[in-house]
Amino acid sequence: MTLSRKRRRELRQLKGTAQELLDQQRVVLGHAGVVLQEAGRQAKQLSDEHLAPRVDDTLEAVRPAVDRSVASARRAADSVRRVSAPFVANALARTIRTLDELDNPVAAKQVRGFGERSGYLKPAKKNRTGGIIAIGLGVAAAAGVGYALWQAFRTDDELWIAPES
Repeated sequence: MTLSRKRRRELRQLKGTAQELLDQQRVVLGHAGVVLQEAGRQAKQLSDEHLAPRVDDTLEAVRPAVDRSVASARRAADSVRRVSAPFVANALARTIRTLDELDNPVAAKQVRGFGERSGYLKPAKKNRTGGIIAIGLGVAAAAGVGYALWQAFRTDDELWIAPES
């Protein structure tokens, strides 16, 4: 496409004007950035000087009420836990017995583990019969050794023969 000289000159002038406008906009945006940066710095200083102390004062004024509310909620939770613990423990024990009757030891073990972790059930006592038998055998062995030593070192008057004079 061919353009007349007049059109080319007008397009060059338009291009120059557009470039001039872009350069001016860059300068304006640079100044706007500096202004925004200064405004942010001033806002931070104002918040540090005026807003932060007010917020701190308000927090200190509200803190006792919040602490009382938290303490009250904890007391209520402890009260509910204390009242409901026997019921929950009974329900868990009944569930475990039922699962044992249904021959489902895996589920019974999981329920028992939950009850023990949460503190509703005491851990199942282990059978300590073997330990008691071992302790008894140890005591009997120690008594036998002690008796043998006593017999070996006792003084027996009948064993000695008096010298003839």
